[in-house]
Amino acid sequence: MRPGARLIGVGLAVLAAMVGLFAVRPWLLERAELSLLDWRFRLRGVEPPAAPITLVAVDARSIDELGRWPWDRAVMARLVDRLTESGPAAVGLDFVLSEPATPPAVDALRVARGVLAEAPERDGERALLDRAILDADSDGRLVEAVGRTERIALGYFFRTGMGEGDPPDALRQGLRTVRRSRFSVARAPIESRAPILTCTGVEPNLPRLHAAARHAGFFSALPDADGVLRRAALVARCEGSFYMSLALAVLEAATGRRGVLEGDAEKLQRIRLGDAAFETDEGGRILIDYRGPAGTFPRIPAVDVLRGRVDAEALAGRLVLVGPTEVGLRDLQTTPFGTAVPGVEVHANILDNLIAGELLRRHDWLTVLELALILGIGGLLIALVPLLPGAASAAALAAATGAAFAAACVYAFAAHGQWINMAYPLATLGAVYLALAVTRSVAFEASSRRIRRAFATYVPPQVVDEMVRRPESFQLGGERRDLSILFSDVRDFTSLSEELGAENVARLMNAYLTPMTRIVFESRGTLDKYIGDAVMAFWGAPLPVEDHPVRACQAALEMQEALARLRAERPDLPGVERLRVGIGIHTAEVIVGNLGSELRFDYTVTGDGVNVCSRLEGLTKYYGTGIVASAELVERLPPGFLTRELDAIRVKGKRDSLRIFEVLGRRAAEDGEGEALAVWARALAVYRAGRWAEAERLLVEARDLRRGGDPACDTLLERIAALRGEPPADWSGVWSFDVK
Repeated sequence: MRPGARLIGVGLAVLAAMVGLFAVRPWLLERAELSLLDWRFRLRGVEPPAAPITLVAVDARSIDELGRWPWDRAVMARLVDRLTESGPAAVGLDFVLSEPATPPAVDALRVARGVLAEAPERDGERALLDRAILDADSDGRLVEAVGRTERIALGYFFRTGMGEGDPPDALRQGLRTVRRSRFSVARAPIESRAPILTCTGVEPNLPRLHAAARHAGFFSALPDADGVLRRAALVARCEGSFYMSLALAVLEAATGRRGVLEGDAEKLQRIRLGDAAFETDEGGRILIDYRGPAGTFPRIPAVDVLRGRVDAEALAGRLVLVGPTEVGLRDLQTTPFGTAVPGVEVHANILDNLIAGELLRRHDWLTVLELALILGIGGLLIALVPLLPGAASAAALAAATGAAFAAACVYAFAAHGQWINMAYPLATLGAVYLALAVTRSVAFEASSRRIRRAFATYVPPQVVDEMVRRPESFQLGGERRDLSILFSDVRDFTSLSEELGAENVARLMNAYLTPMTRIVFESRGTLDKYIGDAVMAFWGAPLPVEDHPVRACQAALEMQEALARLRAERPDLPGVERLRVGIGIHTAEVIVGNLGSELRFDYTVTGDGVNVCSRLEGLTKYYGTGIVASAELVERLPPGFLTRELDAIRVKGKRDSLRIFEVLGRRAAEDGEGEALAVWARALAVYRAGRWAEAERLLVEARDLRRGGDPACDTLLERIAALRGEPPADWSGVWSFDVK
C-alpha cells in the first residue's frame, strides 16, 4: 500500500471511531466538554446584569450585629416590613423556616384567653393576655408581615434522593402546604418519559406562613457529576403535579401573571408567563448564563435595611432576593466562575436570564452541526496532511484548525449564547492528527531504513541523511536527469596484476580505491560501482546538485593528486610506482534509478552519455593525458579551470562529432605553459584546416615549449604523417575511431 493511501486509511478508521464515541457519549469526553464550557465562561468574563436585581445579604456584618442565623422571627418580620415599605417589584426569600419559633407557652396563653373571652368584666386581663400573646408569637408577626403584601415569594426545598424521602402522608401534607407554587399545566409528558426533577420529599416553611404568602417556589439545585452547578430546574414533578422554581415565583410576584407549563407527550418545551415564553430542555431545565463570579450582583447587608441605613429608592422597583452569603452558613455553590458563590446569587443569575431572555441554548440541530464539524475537521486533516511536506507543517495545520474552531465556538457562546460542543471535534482533531503523525512517522522510519540500506554504499552519510530528510527530492524508479559522470581506470592493470599476484593486487587496490572513494563522497558524488580496477561515479543524483560539472571535474583532479601522493607516501606497496590512472568525465542527460531485474537491481545510470564517458576514459591512453573531458562538461565550468581542447572526434557507432578537452588543473597557467597552450591551439586550428606542414611545425614548437614533452603533440604528429600519405578527400578536422 502506498504511504498516502495508508495515511488516508488510518485517518478514516480513527474518524469512524470518533463518530462512534460521539454516539456513545463516554463520561470522560462529557466531563471534558463541561470543563470547556466553564473555560468559555471565564474567557468571556463578567457581563453586567441585565435586570434590576439586588441581593439583601445575610452576611458576616449582619450576623455580627443581629446574632446567629436564623434570627428571631420578629426581626425577620421587621425586615419584610422594611423591604415592603421600600417598594420593590418583588421579594424572594431564599431560605426555609420549617420549625416554629413561638414558644409552647403561647398555646397556654391562648387557652386562657379563650376562657376569659366569656367574662366581660375581665377586659383588662384579656388585653394583657393579647399583648403577651402578640409579643411571644414571633411566627405570627412574620406571618402578618408576609400577608400584608402580594410581592413576597417564599422559598422551600424538595428532596430528590431515594434515601431521604418522606412517608406518603407527610409528603402529601407538605405538598398541600406548597400548593400555591403549582403550575397551571397546558400539557405535560407522561411521568416516565422526560427527565424532570422528581421529588421524594419536601421541606416547606410553616404552613401558616405559606398560607399568608401569595407565591412560593423551590430552590433545589442540580449540580453536574463534577459538582458544578450549570443547569437550573425551573420545574419539579411531585405526586403528579408540577411545581415552579423560586426564580419563576419571584417573576409571578412581580408581574401578577401565572406560569403556564407547555409540553407534549414526550418532553417539556417551554414555560409561559404572560407574554414571555422561556424555552427549556425536555426536563424543564435551563443552562444558567452566569454573569460573573460572586459579587457580580449588587448587595446590601440585611442589617442596613433593618436599621434604616438604605435609601428607599435603592430598592424601589427592583427585584430583591434575600438570602445568606456568609461562608459559615454553607449555602454556597460551585459555578464556572468559582467554588464559593452564594446560592442566592445563583438564583439572581437565573432570574436575570429569564428577564433578559438570554438563555444559553442547546438546540437539537446543534447535534447535527457537531457531527458535521467532527467529519469536517477529521476529513480536512485526512485530505491535507498527506500532501504536506513535513511534520511541522502538519502540526501547524492541526494547530491552526483547532485554534480557528475554538475561536468560532467562543464567539458563538459569547455573542449568541450558543453552546457548541468542543470536546468531540477537538478530540477528533487530536486523535486523527496523532494517528496520521504516528503513521507518517512509522512510514518515515521505514523509508529511512530503506533509503539507508539502498544508498549507504553509494553516497556519503551526509547525503544519505539529506535524502532521509527530503525523500521527495529523488526517485528510486528510473528518471531522466542531467548528470555529470566519471570513469577511471588503472593503466595496464592486467599485466600489473599478473606480475604482482593476488594478495599484492588486493593490497594495492584497497590502498588505491579508498582515497578515490573518499574523494567521490566528499564532493557529494554517488559511487555507482567498482568494475575491477575501474571506478564509476556520477553527480546530480539521487539528490540534485546544481554545480555537478564542477564537482566531477574537481574530483577528477583530486584523484590524480591523491594517486601521486599514494606513490610518494606508500613505496612499500608492490607495484605502486607503476600505478597510473586515466579519467574520463562527461555531462549529459541519462536515465538514473533502480535498474536491474526483479531478482536484483542497483541504483545506477544508463544511456548514451554513459557510453560516451567510458569512451573518453579510454582515450586518455591514446592522447597520453590524465583527464579527458567532453565539451558539454567543460563549457559549464566557471573561470579558474585550466583546460585545452584536444581534438574533435567521432567514436564508433556515433554520427555526431565530439570535442574533447584535457583538464590540466584548477589553477592559472605556469611559466611557459601559457605560450605552449597558445601554440597548441594554433596548431590544432591549422591541422583541422588540412595545412599539414604548418601544423607539424607548430606541434613540434608546442612540444618543445613543454619541457617534459607532450604525448598529445606526438599523437597528432603521427596522425599527420599518416594523413599525408593518404590525404582524405572529405577532410573536416574530425578524427573517427573505428574501435571502441
